[in-house]
Amino acid sequence: MKPIIATECEQPELYAIVKRERPAIHRAVNKMAKQMRGLTDVSQKQAVAELTAIWTLANYPEDLDLALSLSEAIRHQTDIYIRESKNAGRVRP
Repeated sequence: MKPIIATECEQPELYAIVKRERPAIHRAVNKMAKQMRGLTDVSQKQAVAELTAIWTLANYPEDLDLALSLSEAIRHQTDIYIRESKNAGRVRP
């Protein structure tokens, strides 16, 4: 199944929201990451997977195809973020 991923040209309002809220996004992520530091690596992965699944299903409780598409889009966005972070020197191997 191909994920539903809109480009900035297709949905500029969504990209504008993310750009505007990026500092708040980073603060929220850092808080969640701090809470997970006490877990093992395996448990951290499980926590991220459960959070993603719960959030995805909350958005599309009646449509499995859309929920799976959103999940795939999240994975795609994660890959983009990792590549951009690596290129910008923010991620250490």
